[in-house]
Amino acid sequence: MPILAGLVLALDAACIFHALRTRQPYYWFAIILGLPTIGAGIYFLSEILPDMMHSRAAREAASDLGRVIDPAKEIREATAALRLTDTAENRKRLAEALCASERYDEARTLYETALEGVHADDPALMMGLTRSLFGLKDYPGVCDTLDRLRETNPDFESAEGHMLYARSREGMGDLDQAAIEYESLAGYFPGEEARCRYGLLLQRMGQVDEARALFEAVVVSVETAPKPYFRAQRNWYQVAKSNLAG
Repeated sequence: MPILAGLVLALDAACIFHALRTRQPYYWFAIILGLPTIGAGIYFLSEILPDMMHSRAAREAASDLGRVIDPAKEIREATAALRLTDTAENRKRLAEALCASERYDEARTLYETALEGVHADDPALMMGLTRSLFGLKDYPGVCDTLDRLRETNPDFESAEGHMLYARSREGMGDLDQAAIEYESLAGYFPGEEARCRYGLLLQRMGQVDEARALFEAVVVSVETAPKPYFRAQRNWYQVAKSNLAG
């Protein structure tokens, strides 16, 4: 019985800690404390479990588990499809599977061979090539590919592509241009990644006050947003908080 009582107290304490950390309404504390075990169970099902299911870490863990169980399933299936029908779409499918397994060099080769003939300027293939080049840390290649993508597909827009361009400029040491790109991204990129990366770059460039203003804006944005947004942006929220505290 003492062990059981300890487990009940631990469960209640864990739920109260989670409620405090995520700034839940006060009625949850009354439910957890007023209904030992039952209240914690209700809270877990209502708040913690959805949080776990929607968190980036949970999705990555599920993805990692799938790769552990059968790490090459999609690669095998995509390889079989390509052998059956050698098309640009099947090359793209295999290249995406290789990128997901961080086999960027093989993916790059497939994208390059798919970008021929009528598909030479295909924006989806060019974006895939960009991802593989970024995985290889070929930052000049990323920028060249994205520049060509803009030239050949002037109506194509990609927030992801813009972010990879900015990060590549930073990776090349072109901090001034990277700052320009991050500033532009901060105005429309979904979530808080762009503002955080811009703040980190400004901090690196010695513009501490400007960086702090961005981190403060991120904290306010996340803390005043609905809980799903808080869950989705928790990692970047922590980046902003830690840099404000530092």
